[in-house]
Amino acid sequence: MATTLHEFTQVLDPKMFPRVLQIQSGIYCQGKSCVYEMFGRECSLSTGDLLKVIDITITRFSARTPSNTEIEIPVEYPGLFKLVADSQPYQSIQEIADSVKISSHRLSQPVFLSGSEIQPAQGVIREGDGFRITAVTRELSGGRVRCELLHREPKICFSLSFSQQGHFTECQDDQLYTLREIAEWKISKGRKRTNMVMQNMCFISTKKQPIC
Repeated sequence: MATTLHEFTQVLDPKMFPRVLQIQSGIYCQGKSCVYEMFGRECSLSTGDLLKVIDITITRFSARTPSNTEIEIPVEYPGLFKLVADSQPYQSIQEIADSVKISSHRLSQPVFLSGSEIQPAQGVIREGDGFRITAVTRELSGGRVRCELLHREPKICFSLSFSQQGHFTECQDDQLYTLREIAEWKISKGRKRTNMVMQNMCFISTKKQPIC
């Protein structure tokens, strides 16, 4: 099925790289410049051409200011941003694992509030408790996330299966980030991210550029 590059990047799972694409319609150019450079020379993509996508990199953000003005901000913008917690809850651990970047890196250990009581083998997670997801394990039968309960002594670590249902809301994060850190670690798949710059707010979604 034919699709646009934008639609392709929105649904693609990075774990599926590399992917071979064939141009189905026209010459894909961006303004007056061709879509990519090869050895310093501009090149174009024509109908029938094949390309192998090995990575997707966010190069700029499309934003809307409070006055509804649309702007574009390069990822190298030197300002610092504060994330505004996503008010849309996740309905399962599977949805979190599929949408949020999770790893051992400190910037990819998201924190959530549980909207209902959960009883893993390691203890009870009460409604309103906050927990940090520190690792994810994927298996043929599904997978699990490793978690750490916040503000509880002694420290409680536990795991939740992808099949765990619930009402999980992102916690407010008071740390400041550069746009590059947000692009690399804090963009949830299929969701928009609201950020605060100084005292102004902008609604940000990503535009991704394939690297072939």
